Amino acid sequence: MKIDLNDKVVRFLVQEYVNQIYHYSNEKDLNYNLHKLIHTFQVVEMAQKLINNTKPALQQNVKTHILNAAVLHDIGRCHEFKFGKKISVDHGKLGSKLIEKNFPYMKVEAKTTFFHNKLPSDKDPKDCQPILDYVRDADMLANIRYEIEETDMWLIHILGSNKKSLLTPIIDKEILKAAQEMRPAKIVKIKTKNLLTLWLWQLCWIFNLRTKAGFHLNKKEKIFIRFKKTIIKKIIPLTTRDKKEQKVLSQKIQEMFPDRLLLK
Repeated sequence: MKIDLNDKVVRFLVQEYVNQIYHYSNEKDLNYNLHKLIHTFQVVEMAQKLINNTKPALQQNVKTHILNAAVLHDIGRCHEFKFGKKISVDHGKLGSKLIEKNFPYMKVEAKTTFFHNKLPSDKDPKDCQPILDYVRDADMLANIRYEIEETDMWLIHILGSNKKSLLTPIIDKEILKAAQEMRPAKIVKIKTKNLLTLWLWQLCWIFNLRTKAGFHLNKKEKIFIRFKKTIIKKIIPLTTRDKKEQKVLSQKIQEMFPDRLLLK
């Protein structure tokens, strides 16, 4: 999408990222944040797609809330670095505080940012629906689509910081259980954070979709099916050179996530 710096929300986002550049201690960290900035505009583009695929059409004020929240949902990411080091923070909570400080009238966008990176639950605030659902779906689908289209470049980024042990061909028990129960995998329960497990965790995001437009767009573009094929074709060969083991892993993933499930 074309970036419009005349839009005060977009201008704020870009300024926050640019003003943090001096905190980056190396090229890897800088590339991470450039990716997050690009990702933000991909989420905005996906949010617009979801809006366009919603029938009957949403009210204009709801559309505005969704697009503003999409722009600001990851604003906390640009403050994850201090003194050249990445710090452990809840970027949703941090982003919400930034919005409250700079846009005090954007209460819906602030709440959406606070909750967007948490699993949907009965604790979700009712006063920012359906904005929260649309931003969550746009965030997930934009991530999946990006990794399908930019796998080779993204893998270079991932593998550049990963230890060899993270390439072990293990499917974590939490991933297996989540697929069996048709629910999102809980990343906090995944102890073996290897590359295959992390990508299968993202495949479990199919169970996180919240909007009719999200389901429709996924079915129309076969986003999760394409992602599964990417995992089988490009991730599994990285985890093991054993052709027999590759075949077993591929069959297991096909059983866990059959096409009919990913097109629900």
